[in-house]
Amino acid sequence: MKIACCLAFLLFTITSVSAQETIDKRLVKNRGKQAEEAFIHNKNSYNYYLFELDKGHWMTTVSELDNNQKSLLQPAENFKNEHGQSLSYTEAISETFNFYDYGIRIAKEQRLYVALDEEHVIVFYSIPELSKLFSNSEFNTKK
Repeated sequence: MKIACCLAFLLFTITSVSAQETIDKRLVKNRGKQAEEAFIHNKNSYNYYLFELDKGHWMTTVSELDNNQKSLLQPAENFKNEHGQSLSYTEAISETFNFYDYGIRIAKEQRLYVALDEEHVIVFYSIPELSKLFSNSEFNTKK
């Protein structure tokens, strides 16, 4: 019985470790060899790329925006994937959302506001904001 418990624990540990050691396919699609190299040699850079994809944006509503932010709103129709489909609310809230697929890049100077429909807005941080958030996050391995 003791051996069976030890084997079960060992199997669980190996499975947990190997699950965490798989490169995110979205990053390979977005950055190719750069993502693969970072995954192997520079985990903090890899974590930044992952942070950018998963934490570089948030959802809000049009009613939550001030007039200046509303003036920066761009329609989702401006952002299409390789199949010509516009960015949608359903896609934007998906766990596997990859904004690179829609030609969206994090801007150097200001946030990007995209109206997904009459109510929902996805907001992308600027590079300085994202860098600051990353440096204080659990993704940053160099704290």
